[in-house]
Amino acid sequence: MKSRYAKVSMLLLLLTFPCHLLAQTEEETGRMQNQMGLVFTMAETGSGLGGFIAWPLIGKIHVGFNLDAYFLRDSKQIDFEYYGTPISINKQNNVYLFDAMMTLKRRFFEDDLDESFRPFISAGIGPYYGMNFPEDTPGAPPRQDEFRWTIGGFVGVGADVTVNEKVFVGIRGQYSVIPFDEVLGERSNHSMFELRFEIGRRY
Repeated sequence: MKSRYAKVSMLLLLLTFPCHLLAQTEEETGRMQNQMGLVFTMAETGSGLGGFIAWPLIGKIHVGFNLDAYFLRDSKQIDFEYYGTPISINKQNNVYLFDAMMTLKRRFFEDDLDESFRPFISAGIGPYYGMNFPEDTPGAPPRQDEFRWTIGGFVGVGADVTVNEKVFVGIRGQYSVIPFDEVLGERSNHSMFELRFEIGRRY
């Protein structure tokens, strides 16, 4: 478990170390602003909602804080509606994940592209809290609810597009590392690819 934490921490340090060597110019300071907004996430095994806030740090970097809540589906689960009634087949677990990420976001190509289009690379690290409320299976002994903590992180790449002077929308693909010591739902490792859609405000 410690080696997993070490790998996530090292990845974050390697990503950001060159950035800290940059100096912040007056022009960059004028272009960098605080950010806050909402996030919708489509993940390999579910979906999530969250929010973020970020502040200019140095050079082209924002430091921030993310909060997300995920609902994960079982790998064989099938959901559909029958005359307006939601039905789930092969559903055995109700897994919820919550994270609190410290993040870094570094902008790229700011001198080559229009100011309204801002590609970036990002990374984060922080705690995850997972809960599972198993479904009752006829004829089988009841399963206990599960509650787990772990430390995880993510790396991602995306772009923000300016809508007006204050509002922007963004899209980001990222890979999250979420290793629990014990099984939560179907498995202990909930690492996954995610596609995140953001709407934010600069202030």
